[in-house]
Amino acid sequence: MKNQNHRLFSIHFIRITILVLVFVPFFLFAQNTKKKCEDTDANDLINFSTLSDVESSINSATGWSRQDNGRWISDNNRIPYTDEKTNKSNAPDRKLGLDNFIALEMRKLMINDRQYNVLIKKYHDGEYEFPILKEGWEDYKSLDFYVFDGRKLKEILPHDIPWNTKYAVNLDVFARGTIKRYDKKHWEDILVGMAQQVENAERVNGWNLVMGVYPIKNGDKEVCRFRLIKSFDNAYLPTVYTAPDNWERVFDRSFYEVSFFKFKDFIRSAEENYIPVDPNVDLVRDPFQNYYNWGVLKYKTGDYPAAIEYFIKALEVNPNTDNFLIYSYLANAEHKMHKFGDAIGYYDKALELQPKDIMDYSNWVKNYYNRGVSKFNLDDLQGACKDWKKALELGFGPAHDYIMEYCEDEEQK
Repeated sequence: MKNQNHRLFSIHFIRITILVLVFVPFFLFAQNTKKKCEDTDANDLINFSTLSDVESSINSATGWSRQDNGRWISDNNRIPYTDEKTNKSNAPDRKLGLDNFIALEMRKLMINDRQYNVLIKKYHDGEYEFPILKEGWEDYKSLDFYVFDGRKLKEILPHDIPWNTKYAVNLDVFARGTIKRYDKKHWEDILVGMAQQVENAERVNGWNLVMGVYPIKNGDKEVCRFRLIKSFDNAYLPTVYTAPDNWERVFDRSFYEVSFFKFKDFIRSAEENYIPVDPNVDLVRDPFQNYYNWGVLKYKTGDYPAAIEYFIKALEVNPNTDNFLIYSYLANAEHKMHKFGDAIGYYDKALELQPKDIMDYSNWVKNYYNRGVSKFNLDDLQGACKDWKKALELGFGPAHDYIMEYCEDEEQK
């Protein structure tokens, strides 16, 4: 029974991860194929603490606040002030509202070999050059980030949805920070560095975050209200918000509201990208799957040398695997390191292993397209065009644009 469960997990895992990890990274990479890549030293890659691309996001929500007169008012991506006079003010700092956001993003962060999720709130911000005189206002954008254990996502949105129930979850934040004017900085590196300082006890995290959640079902209408409640990092304050007796008060004065589908996708997409791995790789029941999962995890966070190492270890355990994805990942990782010849060899192997499950067929076809990108980077335009045409013939539509742009002249030769 346990072996059957492992097999079912492997199939489910493959279907979920291939859509993001094989197609999307290379499709984006191929946008720059006109510019040939120079050789890259593997030591230039980040392989200690790494931040993933955006796993899920919320870019639009309705902010609500209850006025002092009892009326509720709303605004897009902004929670208005709770007094009418302040809301009517034209002062630039008042236009920010009680809270606002440009985007809420969920990403994954690897610190050493531990997985965390990162909730990032990007928002409009600003300050006066002369605060006392309220003069010289400067608009800019800032972000807050909260690093927490990804398993908390199941508490934020349980799989048995508690409809019409208000509740709050203590995220027990590992690291938190604010980055001003993030659009003018290499903020990803700053975020990773700040989290790493907490790990190394070089920085103290004095903050926490509680998330209030209220999924509402009224006939066919399904929405979700939520609040991000900043708190100090101590044992008492989070319990005030998360105690059931206080859940009603969490949404008394203000909240954001989105469709339930949007909120569910925000949480579930990040949750599905949590990859179960065991650091004791030599003691697990299925070492192939564990090495494979480690490889996928390292690949997702941009640590391509480590990803290759884990995939190779998995193949040493089971050299006769019929899982074409492991070769697709290996090829992608080699390509990311600009080792295009090695990448082509792994694509060849992936294409030899035609999937038995028809649900995997469309993903397998993408190997033709990806191999064409690697050939293009080796100045093999004829080989690239042949692979792109094969991908298009088998139903991979995006190959059409590359055929039209690069292959018309090749046909005339």
